[in-house]
Amino acid sequence: MLGYKRNGPRTKHLITITNNSILSLFFYSSPIINKFSDTHLKACNVIQTTALRIALGVPIWTPNVILLKLAGQEILSGKIKRLAMQFFIKQIATQPFSAIFHTPGRIYSQLVEKDAESLRITFRNLSCIPDHIISLPIFPHSNPNICEIFLKDFYFQNKELPSSLISSDFIECIQRFFTNHFIIATDGSKSHCHTSIAGFSCLQQFCYRIHPLNSVFTAEVLAICQALDELVIPETDILILSDSFSALSSLKNLSFHSPKVIQRLAAKIRIRKNLHQKIALLWVPGHSGVSWNEKADFIAKRVSDFSPYIDWIASEDILSHLKKQSLQITEENYHKSKYKLLIGNIPDILTLSKWTGNRVQDRLIARIISKTITTPGLLSRFNLHPDPLCRVCNEINDISHILLRCQKYASVRVILWRKLNIVSANITYDVLLSHVLVNKNHLLIFVQTLKYFDIV
Repeated sequence: MLGYKRNGPRTKHLITITNNSILSLFFYSSPIINKFSDTHLKACNVIQTTALRIALGVPIWTPNVILLKLAGQEILSGKIKRLAMQFFIKQIATQPFSAIFHTPGRIYSQLVEKDAESLRITFRNLSCIPDHIISLPIFPHSNPNICEIFLKDFYFQNKELPSSLISSDFIECIQRFFTNHFIIATDGSKSHCHTSIAGFSCLQQFCYRIHPLNSVFTAEVLAICQALDELVIPETDILILSDSFSALSSLKNLSFHSPKVIQRLAAKIRIRKNLHQKIALLWVPGHSGVSWNEKADFIAKRVSDFSPYIDWIASEDILSHLKKQSLQITEENYHKSKYKLLIGNIPDILTLSKWTGNRVQDRLIARIISKTITTPGLLSRFNLHPDPLCRVCNEINDISHILLRCQKYASVRVILWRKLNIVSANITYDVLLSHVLVNKNHLLIFVQTLKYFDIV
């Protein structure tokens, strides 16, 4: 099925099949395979690139840098190492239920030296230590009815309403349903400088910096956790206001697979519940004129380098960062290569597949971008064609010459240039691609015109 050249599954589906069948064997065994020598890991890379060439429909001589960029994939050896580290980080986060790390203080000593050193380097690059990771509570809670959570129960909980109406209806709601509750407002904030949490009540307030890798979701949940530790007064029902719909929704749908920070929040609420203290969580539309929410947002954004720091970090945010960092290596390798100057900035084939209509077009565009369309000029580089020259122009007859300069297709080129809004007659290959890949309409015009260049 992977070998179909003209019909059959789309390229995006073939790449998914490649990852979920062939390469998944390496993914699931990454904590073992990552101990292979560099030579063996390079052999794994060959398996990956071979499968991706078939999936993309490009020839064997397609450079790996372009291949990985087009497929939007990490190099397999790097991904194996990343997944191995992610496995160990997940084990740290699932303490005290981890099958590997039985003693929290002796994490590195429970691994082989190669894994221990890789984990040390990973945490050093993240500017944290294993003890900073938010782990499961000793008694995880999976009952979704841990407390009252109001998401869409009141009229003001609609962001489509005018701010004035939301604000006035919120006040009416509090006066009618929560008159005996002690109110606390919380917020999490993330900027290019800081990630912070804040909370305040009529008695006191707090504001802390947290690890910059934490997401806004994590910050919002940590703000509620900290409010339960610092701002709650005993023997009084508590109402906590939050503008994070996703955080409260996650808590309402609590399960053992919920993020660790949600599990931690559930454990804190359960402690209060065991003390016969009622906790209610109320979603408030953000930036809608509700004074409690606006003040919490102001406090959170007022954080500075001198604000107190809490070194919590969510394992889910670490894993997300490591994946993003690994994919950036593919981008950086491409931008540092000579091919960047030749074909410019190109999207991956998964993005382009939204514009193409079938496997034929997927394969054709992949070959156009990678400059691997079969031409006499290309074949002669591998001693597969006796004459690399164009019979009309007496120049190297490669795809660049055919599309940009060959006199045989001058009239077709004029029409195509006009449709693609190309003004200059003399352009480079990367400029042509930049016009072709600007939108779906230009791409389809280009694909339909290729037959007049004798490219099929």
